[in-house]
Amino acid sequence: MAKAPKPKVPRGPNAERRAATREKIMQAAVRCLADFGYAATSTPLVARLAKVSRGSLLHQFPTKVDLIIGVAEYASAARGAKVREHLTPYPEGPDRFLHGVDAVWASLREPAAIALMEVTIAARSDPELAERYPQFAGDLEASLHRARIRMAENLGVPERLEEIEAVAHLTRVALNGLAMDSVFIGRTSPDEPKVIALLKDLRQRLVDELKNGGPKSVGKIDHKPR
Repeated sequence: MAKAPKPKVPRGPNAERRAATREKIMQAAVRCLADFGYAATSTPLVARLAKVSRGSLLHQFPTKVDLIIGVAEYASAARGAKVREHLTPYPEGPDRFLHGVDAVWASLREPAAIALMEVTIAARSDPELAERYPQFAGDLEASLHRARIRMAENLGVPERLEEIEAVAHLTRVALNGLAMDSVFIGRTSPDEPKVIALLKDLRQRLVDELKNGGPKSVGKIDHKPR
């Protein structure tokens, strides 16, 4: 994995230095989770990778769980930024909706996505993390819901939000599964191109139906290949 660029620590006010230190810690924590996994990630290791004192790290993240929740929020934001970057060339509306599959898949191939998967899986067995994780997950779902509302509005069909949400959720969980295959099983699924093509086809069919003013069809979309 390519090393993250080393950010320069500002010589300005304390707030700037604190923000720069936090950024170094977050980059190191993402790298640690992605390269070594949740069990091997510790505050001393992250501090060493970030080239900051353990005291500086503990000042911002007093416990490992504080650090992990912080990196989950950071990694989630990084994934969202990657999706938006991928979609920048496409205008709001059908084009952006159709290319959403590629954007989500691109974001899942980043170290931040791997780090977030590690945190999600660990929340099942780590009692302290399990207690804190639902708040993060709820905030993330609320953010995704707001994005899907905007998606439905940009498609000109706010009344079809339920269907848009179903398609977006299917995209997310299907591609998460493919990413899990490549990260945790260590192989690229031979079905990867077919799954991505099917998800794109599903969105194209929905866009075509919306253009034609077709009836609401949640759960009734024809999945036969064209």
